[in-house]
Amino acid sequence: MMASAPAVLLTGASGSLASLPRLLQGLGLTVHAAPLVSFAPAADLGPLDGALRQLSRYTAVAVTSPRAAEVVVERVLGQAIGTDSAPAVWTGAVSAPLLRRAFPRVDVPASPTAGPASLAVTLANAMLAAGVGSPVLFPCGEIHREELPVRLRASGRRVEQVICYRSVPAPIEEAAAALERADIVVATSPTVASLLARARRAETRAALVTIGPTTAEAAAAAGWSPDAIAERPTGEAVARAIHSLTLSHS
Repeated sequence: MMASAPAVLLTGASGSLASLPRLLQGLGLTVHAAPLVSFAPAADLGPLDGALRQLSRYTAVAVTSPRAAEVVVERVLGQAIGTDSAPAVWTGAVSAPLLRRAFPRVDVPASPTAGPASLAVTLANAMLAAGVGSPVLFPCGEIHREELPVRLRASGRRVEQVICYRSVPAPIEEAAAALERADIVVATSPTVASLLARARRAETRAALVTIGPTTAEAAAAAGWSPDAIAERPTGEAVARAIHSLTLSHS
């Protein structure tokens, strides 16, 4: 499978991990892009708008997805919703710059040093350590993991989940055709990981790289355990995971 210049298939939505193609080409790898997921706002954004207009009643906002961050900022700025009295927004390093355009306080907890942890778990633990109370606003996708609300609720916090976007996967035939071009395929989300696992054929020899433990778990649950896991959703982290994989097969 691993030729002298393996072909890497990037399956994330257009514009995601913008630095990754350049980094991979610098490693001598061939890069193909085949976005297998797109994102759309929730069918009804009324609940999100209502929550954003009442930000002062929340003790914190938790944003675990860049897509959720995009929709939240778009609604706040587009409707001129005041955020002077907004609580801290807890999020990851990728979403923080965008959220700072609309919110005066954005907290990014340090990643744990011992073992991989999803952003949701990291945020929940940091929020509890900081003594965040109730209620917590959690804007999220239609398909999302429950680690953050489960951890917060187990510690007595009330969490209000508001759906703000939905994932739209590509047809399975498109995913199967894309896999035929790949020596290494990168799955950026649980939706894509599950799609790729369903599209994989018996003759598929591509290695699978996932981003974070949540996507890795989704891939494994769908029947395709990843060959490598990038610890963070950044181009640099994904490039390191792919480079390590190519070295182990050289």
